[in-house]
Order: sequence, then C-alpha cells, then structure tokens
Amino acid sequence: MVSEVSEASPAWPRGPTAMVTTVVEASLDQVWAAFVPVDLAQVFPRPKGPIPAVTGVSGQTGPWDVVGSARHVHLADGSRVREEILASTPCDGAAPSGGTARFAYRVAGFTGPLAALTDAAHGEWRFVADGPARTKITWRYTFLPRGWWIRPALALLVATFWRAYMADGLDNVRRLAEGARAPVRPQP
Repeated sequence: MVSEVSEASPAWPRGPTAMVTTVVEASLDQVWAAFVPVDLAQVFPRPKGPIPAVTGVSGQTGPWDVVGSARHVHLADGSRVREEILASTPCDGAAPSGGTARFAYRVAGFTGPLAALTDAAHGEWRFVADGPARTKITWRYTFLPRGWWIRPALALLVATFWRAYMADGLDNVRRLAEGARAPVRPQP
C-alpha cells in the first residue's frame, strides 16, 4: 500500500490532501461489485486518533453508483456528515469497461470537531485493472479549510491521523473485495 499527503493539483479542490494506493488480488469487476454496496461500518470500524469510527449510514437517496445520490454517515462520537456522489463510471449497476472505474464524492455538513476546521471535503476512488485478477485502487481525499489560518492545523490532522485512517479503510476494502472473489472452478 502506498500513501502520501500533498496539496492537490489545480484541477482538484485545493486543500490538505491525502492519497493511498493498494493492489487487490481480484478482477476489476469483482472489486467494483464489492465496493459499490460496501458497508462503511466494515470499512472504518475503528477510530484513528480524533477521527471516529463509522457506525452506519441513513437517508440514502438512491443507488450508491448514481450521480446525485446522497446519504448521512454516522460516526461513533455522535457526529455525522453528508456524502453526495459527484461522478461514477460505470453507474447505475453497470460493470466496469475499458479496464477502469472511477467514483468521486463530496462530504459536507460536518457536525463534529472537524466542523471547526473544514467546510467540505472531496474524495475520489480510481480502479485500474492490473491483469485478469488484479486491480489497483487509488483513493484521494482533499479537505477544504474554513480559512487560510486553519490550513496548518487541518494539514497536520490529515498528515497525522486522516491518512492512516484512509490506509486502514483501504486495507479493509481490499480484504472485503478479495473475500468476494468468485471461487475458481477447475477446468474440464
């Protein structure tokens, strides 16, 4: 798994950014099929420093691969955030084609301690087939600070805790996707 923290490119929202990458021993179709309906409480079951575990979601407005669908994510400290899908390729239940898939979303409405530091965040997952039974996943996440004076504190939080939280979550996604592999059938 690879991870990094950086300022984002001009085309991406500006703010403290973390990125993690892993390779899953499963096909792109299998990984996408496991990823789209994934239970966030299984992806983020433990806190990382001040970042609380996810306890569940509510109010989902549509399938989780359709642009415009939204939901509330509930956290163990009693806070919540709202996620909304900005891009999904493929979408509406379709399987990936061309060896790639992409999922982008916006998080806003922070009600916990992060509300003092950020107005919103943007996340993006990219999936690339790396052979018939391997998929590379890259997850990038950028926080938008409430002001220039908040940026250093938010950058420290991202570098110290958020990137590790992402790495743990991505590892859980990898394990869930590898566990979802179809059994190999013997050749006749």
